Amino acid sequence: MAKQAKNEGVLDRISTLPDHILCHMLSFLPIKDAVRTSVLSPRWRYLFTFLSTLDLYDYRQFRGFTRRDFNDFKNFVDRLLLFPKQQVRLECFRVTENASDGDCPRLYGWICAVLSRGIKELVVSYGKNLRLPTLLFTCQSLVTLELDIPGDMKIPPYVSLPNLKSLNLSNFLFSDGLIFKLVSSCHVLEELIMEFVKLGRNITEVNIHSLSLKRMTLEFVLVNRDKDYKMVINAPNLEYFKFYDMLADGYRVGSMNSLEHANIRVHQCLEYAIYDVNRERAATNLLQAICNVKCLYLLITHAETLIPMGPEPVFAFHKLVQLKFVNETEAWVGTWILEFLHCVPNLEILHLALDAASEGIKPLAENVPSCVSFHLTEIRVSRFVGDEPMFQMISFFLKHATVLETLIIAMKYLTEKEELSITKRLLELPRNSRSCQVITE
Repeated sequence: MAKQAKNEGVLDRISTLPDHILCHMLSFLPIKDAVRTSVLSPRWRYLFTFLSTLDLYDYRQFRGFTRRDFNDFKNFVDRLLLFPKQQVRLECFRVTENASDGDCPRLYGWICAVLSRGIKELVVSYGKNLRLPTLLFTCQSLVTLELDIPGDMKIPPYVSLPNLKSLNLSNFLFSDGLIFKLVSSCHVLEELIMEFVKLGRNITEVNIHSLSLKRMTLEFVLVNRDKDYKMVINAPNLEYFKFYDMLADGYRVGSMNSLEHANIRVHQCLEYAIYDVNRERAATNLLQAICNVKCLYLLITHAETLIPMGPEPVFAFHKLVQLKFVNETEAWVGTWILEFLHCVPNLEILHLALDAASEGIKPLAENVPSCVSFHLTEIRVSRFVGDEPMFQMISFFLKHATVLETLIIAMKYLTEKEELSITKRLLELPRNSRSCQVITE
């Protein structure tokens, strides 16, 4: 009796909170746990039906489901989405094929249902081709759209997404250019992500025009093609640009004066591995387009044939202060690295991740880039295996870098004895900067 009296004196403060706060709390729970709260008391019985977020994305919540469990769950979602519209307004719907148990028509119906509820964020991941409702492309409320669906993406002729700010498309096949018209028609779009996207043979030009874009990621895969494509970009307000692809036939890129970060990975087909003046011009045009960037990650195979070297730089990165250069083949020479450093006069941080090469930098030992002499404060060298060409480069930097504060060497595939021997040799190299610390990892 005493225990019962004690419990009766406990005040349930949580249940006194407004509905919108309780629903916000429930939105952080897996849907199964949110539904279970309905047995707590009459106050909680129907709260889960007012959830503004319906997250069916985490496959772990469906582990151990039997066929009957899946059928019951799908029927439950049907009932939840058919709840009177005036009582339920969904802000976010995230779903994978696990939630629908691979039931395409069911998932199609769910998407149609949420599109009529003022949905702001829609995330769909499906392992096979899924027909998308036409209603999706005229949804006035959508702010974020993320689709990861293999197969041909069919875009209707008329598109109206006036509030869309983030568009993320993965694994689609684009068989025509309507997708790029979709991007241009989204007048407040700020983020565009296209990853592992396949370009069909009918795509001869990638044309992206957006005055509102601030972040853009493009990663294309060419399939069943007998010719290249040209790339045209007009996005003057970009702040972040990530581009992974084969070197295109040509680039026409407008000014990017607001660019802060760029991540560029470009490679060639084997048939173009030899010198090609058109390929060189295309690579030069691409780099010229991003010359206002402040932080750059650059991976280019066969760099010495793609970026022209000569007595005068053909482009200059005056704002660039941080550069990471990566080459995953032996197709680089130290002379090319130094030539490129002449294009970045104000560089402060340099990170080199290079495979071992057969040629060092002796031919240009006296041609010192101004950034090395006056601005470089930190150099990191990754994948160091103790090869002589890289020793030459490190020695060159230490000899000429007057304000260098830190040189970090990350070794690879070496025994403890080899690392000790290399560390000793590194510490014996002469340094121009008295404050420079040599650190090995």
